[in-house]
Amino acid sequence: MRRIILLRNSTYLLFALFSLAMGSSIVIAADRLNIGSGSFVFRDSRGNRDKPITVWFYRPEDLRADSPVVFVMHGVKRNGRKYRDAWIEHAKRQRFLLLVPEFSKEHYPGGRMYNRGNMFSSSRKAIDETKWTYTAIEHMFDRVKRFTKMQTPKYFIYGHSAGAQFVHRLVLFKPDARIGTAICANAGWYTFPSFNWGYPYGLSRSGMTKEKLKRAFRKQLIILLGDKDTDEDHKYLRKTPKAMAQGKHRFERGQTFYETAKLESARLGVALKWKMEVVRGVGHSNKGMAKEAVKHLPSQGTKREVLHLNGIYLPSVQSGGLDP
Repeated sequence: MRRIILLRNSTYLLFALFSLAMGSSIVIAADRLNIGSGSFVFRDSRGNRDKPITVWFYRPEDLRADSPVVFVMHGVKRNGRKYRDAWIEHAKRQRFLLLVPEFSKEHYPGGRMYNRGNMFSSSRKAIDETKWTYTAIEHMFDRVKRFTKMQTPKYFIYGHSAGAQFVHRLVLFKPDARIGTAICANAGWYTFPSFNWGYPYGLSRSGMTKEKLKRAFRKQLIILLGDKDTDEDHKYLRKTPKAMAQGKHRFERGQTFYETAKLESARLGVALKWKMEVVRGVGHSNKGMAKEAVKHLPSQGTKREVLHLNGIYLPSVQSGGLDP
């Protein structure tokens, strides 16, 4: 029996090293987060179990039980691995656990199922909140904390482009989510925090209440706008009449969104915790916006108790560990 176990472990190691040499990424079970970069498949047993989500991650070597957890949401191309790779340097430096869920076109086709949260069916029927893609982030946070033994009570979340649409709507429609700070960068269009427009451009007929909106206004949301994101003919820029009413381009639309939030929060008598910041010289670039976004994310600080997560630990090869 011992010989069989040794052979299996050796086979796994040889397969891992071969895969690395071939430039492949080994997908591991969701209960293992090895040091370095990798991915795992998340099946939401409390939501859409039949719609798996690949989660690209980076785990720094000195992760602690109280280390920050940062979610990064990809854009319309559903390129989670590319977003993970662009954020590794920031996760290394500030020593946070980086999670980039990839909502595939196969299981979450179109904007309705990804950046609009899967809140309504194609026939406009309301979908149970447990099956919203926003809720999947909460469930994923629980799963990762359970397997890693991390104790951090909140997570941080950033999204660019379609990912920014996801993030600001998550704040709006799930204001009790365990978010420390949310950052939406260069969204193409918005769900305005006002009942003067019908969903998805506003809150009318969305199921939102004034009390829920008040709680959303109390969340820490940063609207990050590149002042060069002004292409009126961008391939992925929404050009419906209601989207164009928000502004000619992303930079203008983000400002209109923030001004609307200031007006509506004042009307409801609640202090707005949202902020808008302009990033000079940056256009529609995740990498460019990420450099500014990380300034709003926590750093682990000095080393204390390092957390030993579940998993098979293999020799460091590239970015802190073998790509699991």
